[in-house]
Amino acid sequence: MRSKIKYNIVFLVLFIITSLIILANFIFKLSIHEYILYVLIFISSASLVHSINLAINYKRNRHLLWLEERIKIWDDIAYRVNVAGEEAFSQIPVAMILFSNNYKIEWANKYAKSIFMSPLVEKEIQFLNQDLLSNLQKRIEKFDLQLYGRYFACDVRYDYRIIYMFDKTKEVEIENKLKNQTLAIGIINIDNLNQALAGLDAQERAMHMSNIIGIISDWAEKNDVYVRGYSEERFLLLTNYEHLQQLRSNQFKVIDDIKQYSNQENLRISLSIGIACVDIDMVQLVELAEQQLDLALSRGGDQCVVLIDKQVYYYGAKSNAVETRSNVSVRFNAQEIKDLIISSSQVYIMGHVDMDADAFGATLGLAKIVTSLGRTAKIIFDSNSLDSTVSLIYQQIQTQHTDILEYFISPREALQKVTNETLLIIVDCQNEQILLEPKIYAKAKKIAIIDHHRRSVDSLQKYDFIYTLPSASSTVELITELIEYMDEEINISKSVATWMLLGIMVDTNNLIYRVSPQTYQVLARLNQYGADNAQAKAYLREDYEDYVKRTEALNNLEIVDGRYGIGLCEQGIYSRQFLAKTADAIVNFKDIEAGFAIGYIEEGVVGISARSLGSINVQVIMESLGGGGHFNNAAAQFTNATLEEVYDLLVENIKRVDKGEDQTMKVILIKDVKGKGKVDDVIDVSTGYANYLITSKQAIEATPDNLKQLENKLQKRQKEQEKLLQDMRNLKEIVEQKTITIAVKVGKEGKLFGSVSTKQIVEEFKAQHNIDLDKRKIIFDKDIDALGTYIIPIQLHKDVVAKLTVHVVEKV
Repeated sequence: MRSKIKYNIVFLVLFIITSLIILANFIFKLSIHEYILYVLIFISSASLVHSINLAINYKRNRHLLWLEERIKIWDDIAYRVNVAGEEAFSQIPVAMILFSNNYKIEWANKYAKSIFMSPLVEKEIQFLNQDLLSNLQKRIEKFDLQLYGRYFACDVRYDYRIIYMFDKTKEVEIENKLKNQTLAIGIINIDNLNQALAGLDAQERAMHMSNIIGIISDWAEKNDVYVRGYSEERFLLLTNYEHLQQLRSNQFKVIDDIKQYSNQENLRISLSIGIACVDIDMVQLVELAEQQLDLALSRGGDQCVVLIDKQVYYYGAKSNAVETRSNVSVRFNAQEIKDLIISSSQVYIMGHVDMDADAFGATLGLAKIVTSLGRTAKIIFDSNSLDSTVSLIYQQIQTQHTDILEYFISPREALQKVTNETLLIIVDCQNEQILLEPKIYAKAKKIAIIDHHRRSVDSLQKYDFIYTLPSASSTVELITELIEYMDEEINISKSVATWMLLGIMVDTNNLIYRVSPQTYQVLARLNQYGADNAQAKAYLREDYEDYVKRTEALNNLEIVDGRYGIGLCEQGIYSRQFLAKTADAIVNFKDIEAGFAIGYIEEGVVGISARSLGSINVQVIMESLGGGGHFNNAAAQFTNATLEEVYDLLVENIKRVDKGEDQTMKVILIKDVKGKGKVDDVIDVSTGYANYLITSKQAIEATPDNLKQLENKLQKRQKEQEKLLQDMRNLKEIVEQKTITIAVKVGKEGKLFGSVSTKQIVEEFKAQHNIDLDKRKIIFDKDIDALGTYIIPIQLHKDVVAKLTVHVVEKV
């Protein structure tokens, strides 16, 4: 640039000099040769032109120079912006993912790869996170996603197929912390307290009150809940949302504890709780808690109603506190079973082995309810496990009512197809030993029970809904009442109505036993559906061979005290139905007030079926023998006993009951005894039955020495159990505070090679935290076949379930 300036000055000076010489020549008349003058003029002109050109170019060059400088600046900015962009894609805490139409990842920034712990590119989203895939398939633009213990707000641009993920873990943790501190207020009510204790003296009343308050206080202390009584029947409960969640997970066990105590002490007492947990003024919160308690009481009590924000949850109410019905209670039960059906993907209905008319009619009625609610209903059916009456009906169905066959599914097929979303409804049965297929009950996660038999210690304990009413004539009666409170139109055909009617006729022995006004209302309803009484009666016609066998038993009838008839069925093994019909036949004889049929029901097992016409409570007699049933209809069974031994034991108990004697004997069980108790239980039974338990080596006499040994044994066991329980609670806290990460090999598209086993989980937990866990205690039954976070429940103790967080990531 400087050389150009010097060059321009030279030309300018040359122009000035030549111009002055030419001008002086004209003014002073210098004698300059003509040719030299021409040269000077040329040089002057050329210098002038060049100077003018230089002046013009100078401005242009300055502009070009300015442009060059600007270009350099923009090039520098562009480079820096590019570098910043690349760093932004890689470093800023916002995950960015591009995906294809078939949900395969095409590109992801560094941050996205880090949070998924995977290279991501070319991986299918379904193998990375099912929740993410589900939201994308539903084309939801904004949603939250939990990933490996962190929370992300997702924003999706479907026009460009871009996912933006913003980490909101800290915000969620703060929100959860604040939510966990939300106040929860509850009111505990001891139901029927004054009536239950009214007939007791002051000392007994004080003892029971002390025990009941002690149960509530122990429960409150174990669960970090503040409880104080403000009247004899009511207590105030204070806690927060966090501890309330723990109470919910334990299903408010105090309700069952009070129920168990009341049953042991023969008191009609239960517990009802109403709790509200809402972020509002305390006065309003107390009012809401009172409303929840009112709701619990209106639903029959013996339950807890919890309001969290705007959602109501129900706990307890697993059995009917009083064996009476009202339209309100039936309506509530109808609504609960309806909600349970609607929330399920499919419904399986199962009865007991040797399905009888009541179980068959009840399953058909339920199947019609389920179908009307838009769900698939299947009746678990085994044609080889039917009584004679249902076998006859099944033969007709195969030829005349083939549409009913669509409801049937074999136990084997049902066991394979049952899922976590399948609702299993068990009818006319509560004992696992006589279920048609106990494995289905064990596998099912959602269970409902509808039955008219009394519950016992052997009754099913795992269920989400139960409706039992011993005062009902049959299970069909309960199902028919539920139908009346369904809003949907339920199509009951004439044939189905007839079969349901048959169930009532069988269980009431042609409307003789346990018939109530509700029974006649149900019969009227079935008649409206077209039930044919004559056809139902025709199904009950007796087989000739059974008639001959029954006649032989009746020919050998033993009459005790002029009003008890006992028939010994000694020709082989008989069905329970045969014994029941034999007892029915006995009680029909003049002057016989109670009939008993004794026979082998299977190899090594003797059964008794008992019937009465109302003046004698055969239930008491059968319960004294370890059985049970209803006032007019009961049964019992014995193992390792002969017909003669059972006969003698029955006669002994009949005479004792007939004389009004109440002689009992305490024994200590050394084996589990069905319907009576478990090992080490001290039970008070009739002397005759106690002697049977001792001679059959199922119990020992409760002598002072034996009781002292048992007390020492139980105290030692109690201390061991308390220590074990505390150890498991401590272990639960440790397990839930820790997480494990399992790196697995995945295919090109992100699919796992195989799945993560329970063995891998416990081994990784041992490797990462040096703590041993038992893989058999893991109750997570799903296959871990995709990347993601899994909450694995571990049954450390029957009262302690820990939740282990497992992150399954790609091995790189």
